[in-house]
Amino acid sequence: MAQFSQGFLSSLGRPEMSQSLFGLGAAIGGVPAQLQQRRVRQEMAQYDPTTLVGRQGMLQAQLEQTDDPTQRLALGEQIRQLVQEKAAQELKKTQQQNTETLATQVETELKDPVLANLLRSGQATPSQGRAAIQDYNKAKQVAARGKAAQLTYLKAIGLESSPIISQIEAGEYEAVSQENFAKIVTSLQNAEKDDKIIAELNNRGEKGKQAAEDLELGIITRSQLSQRLSATKPTTKYANKTRMLLDGKVVWTADVTVPGQDEFPGYMDPETKEWKPVEAGQLKKIPQEQQKRLKEVTKSNLAIAAAYLAKDSAYVEDLTPTEKEQAQFKFAFRVKELIRNKKADSEEEAYEMAYEERGEFVKEGWLDAFVGAVKEKIGIGTPKQADDYLKEKQ
Repeated sequence: MAQFSQGFLSSLGRPEMSQSLFGLGAAIGGVPAQLQQRRVRQEMAQYDPTTLVGRQGMLQAQLEQTDDPTQRLALGEQIRQLVQEKAAQELKKTQQQNTETLATQVETELKDPVLANLLRSGQATPSQGRAAIQDYNKAKQVAARGKAAQLTYLKAIGLESSPIISQIEAGEYEAVSQENFAKIVTSLQNAEKDDKIIAELNNRGEKGKQAAEDLELGIITRSQLSQRLSATKPTTKYANKTRMLLDGKVVWTADVTVPGQDEFPGYMDPETKEWKPVEAGQLKKIPQEQQKRLKEVTKSNLAIAAAYLAKDSAYVEDLTPTEKEQAQFKFAFRVKELIRNKKADSEEEAYEMAYEERGEFVKEGWLDAFVGAVKEKIGIGTPKQADDYLKEKQ
C-alpha cells in the first residue's frame, strides 16, 4: 500500500497527469451546467416560437434560469413589448368582431349592403354606422305614432318642404310599414345632404368636380369623400360622360380610364356601380334636348320618387334593386315633364299624377318609346329616303 501511495503521489508531479486530472475535474464540474441547459431546452421546446404566447413563454423560461442582471433586464423588456403587442392584437380582434356585428346589423335591419361593406373595409367609421342605425330606429319609432308625429319629425330634421309632407297630412303613409317609412325618411335625408355636397364640390376645382361626379353616380358615398379628395394614387377617370339607353335602361356612359389599363368605352352598371365595357351598337342615344332634362333629375328627386313608390306594395316586394332604381328615375323624369308642360299646378300634384302612372314605369321600353316620340317631334326620327327629299324640293 505504501508503495502504491508513493507511486501515485510521484505521478501527480508529472505535467501530463496534472492535465488529465484538470480535464476530468472540469468535465465533472460542467455536468450540472449541461443538465441545466438541457432542462431549459426541453422546457422551451414546449412553446411555439411563431406565436406571441409561445415567444413570451420562451422568454419567461430564460428569465427564470439566469441571474445575470443585464440579461434579466433585456429579457424583461422583450416580455413587456410582447405583452403590449398581444394586448393590441386582442383589441384589434375585438374591434373587428364589433365592426362585423355592426355591419351585419346595418345589412339586415337597414337593408343597406353598401354601408355594410364600407364598414367592413374601414371606409366608413363605426360611429357613422351607429348614427345610421340610430336615425333609422328613430324614424321607425316615429312611424308607429301616426301622421302627427311623422309630420313633426320630418319638420324637425329639415324636410318640411318635401313633397311627401302633403301626402303624410293626407294619411297616405299610414299603411306603409314602419321599416319602409324609416327607409324613406333616411333616404330623403341622405339625398338632400348629397345634393348640397355635390353643389359645393363643383366649386372646388377639378378634384372636387371629379368627386362630385363620383358621388352623383353612386361610385362613392359621403363616407368615402375625404379619402377620395386626399388620394395621391391614380383613380379611375372618365371623359365625355353622358346618359344613354342600354336595354331600355338609362345608364351613364363614358370613355373610362382605369389605372394600369387602356381607355375603353364603358357604362356604369346600375347594380354593381362599376364601369363595364360596352359596344357602341348596344347603346341608344338620347337627344340633346332630353339630355338637358335628364340632368335636372337630382338625388333628392330620386329619393322623393322612391318615397312615393314605396306606398305601392308591388314596388316594394316584386322589383329587384335595379328595377326599383329605374322606376325611380322614370318617375322623377315624368314629374319634371309634367311640371315643364304645365300639366300640373304644383310639384305635389305632379308627383301624385306620376304615381297614378307608376304601372307604366316598370314596363320594358317605356323610355325607348318616350325618347322615340321626342326624336320624331324634333325631326330626328327615321332617316328620310331620297324620294322624300325630292318631294320637299318640289
